[in-house]
Amino acid sequence: MRKALFALALPLVLAACAAPQGGMPRAASLGSGPLTAQSLIGAAPAAISARLGAPDFRRTEPSAEIWQYGGRDCSLFLYFYGEEGARHVDARKLEGGATDKDQCLASVIAKRIAPVS
Repeated sequence: MRKALFALALPLVLAACAAPQGGMPRAASLGSGPLTAQSLIGAAPAAISARLGAPDFRRTEPSAEIWQYGGRDCSLFLYFYGEEGARHVDARKLEGGATDKDQCLASVIAKRIAPVS
């Protein structure tokens, strides 16, 4: 009986030890490699703003935060829930409708590094 109880309890104990403090997954950093829309998923807000700068627009709701970055021809939206980092990325054309997320991210980056005349 003790062996069976131990066998059932061991995975739970190991999982608890492996979980970050508070039981929630920690948001990841972005590193210095090339950015893709997929690489933003799970990234911490501080890591994203370190690479892209402050968002052009930020909306805070009780359980979520939405960041908007403007590109030359699109808007990139990042959705945060809790402390898990970005959970969803969306891209929209300026005239409306969905657009490619990676192309929009490239447009955001290009707009932000373009020289100001």
